[in-house]
Amino acid sequence: MGQLRDFDQMVPGESVQHLTTENTTLKHRVHQLTQEHRKLQERLEGARSNLRFAEKRNANLEAQLLERDQA
Repeated sequence: MGQLRDFDQMVPGESVQHLTTENTTLKHRVHQLTQEHRKLQERLEGARSNLRFAEKRNANLEAQLLERDQA
């Protein structure tokens, strides 16, 4: 993957059908990777949201402790 074919040095047995099949396979793989990337992006955003919530909760609890200690 990631390499271009040199059409001048193609094996004579390689046909247009073979290249079409390979192209279809690669397009399918790109589609799969795009879906996986989207899912991972959604999970990352969820994790970031949970972290923001936890940090706010932690800050509120720290503020409550400081208020209690000052009273």
